[in-house]
Amino acid sequence: KHCDRAVDKDIRIILHKRILRCKAMSSSETRKIELAQKACLQLIEQAQTLMISVSDGSASLSDKTGPETGFAPFIRDAGHFIIFTSHLSAHTRLLLAVGQARFMLVEDEAKAKNIWARIRLSFEAEIVEIDRENSDFDRLCDKLAAAHGQVMDIIRPFTDFHLFQITPHTGRLVTGFASAYAVSGPDFSIQAHLTKSE
Repeated sequence: KHCDRAVDKDIRIILHKRILRCKAMSSSETRKIELAQKACLQLIEQAQTLMISVSDGSASLSDKTGPETGFAPFIRDAGHFIIFTSHLSAHTRLLLAVGQARFMLVEDEAKAKNIWARIRLSFEAEIVEIDRENSDFDRLCDKLAAAHGQVMDIIRPFTDFHLFQITPHTGRLVTGFASAYAVSGPDFSIQAHLTKSE
């Protein structure tokens, strides 16, 4: 009986240690997610341009054309990204045609702690053109001009330029080596810590 009680005590100690370890891991993981979410918000606040990659869905790896890429200054408005870009660019013509694309924000090289592990956010989104007759058109153009300078006032009347509203739905945030997270929605809420290639 004495032996049985000793074994039971040992089991209780082992279980207690496991419980404490799980709680510590949970607390550590929660802290990592909080820091990653903060890094995501800071990246969006500090970035000024949005990288764009758009395909019509017919391109293959052997296709010499591939997806069209570009970039555009942006502002944020009610959870959306807003860009103003010309259809003289191939990626803009595809945006108008397909209405969806992949986008990316990358940490400034000069501010990165490690050039090999810059913070980056890539996401898929739906795109809607805001017509010049829309009541939000002038307001958003004014907001773009305030954020990015007088060039906006010069190109604003050019009819080859289009105002787009970009609504993120899913994406991936990378904050460093082995630190990747699935994100969702316009606020890029972290859904999971990705522990393997997906």
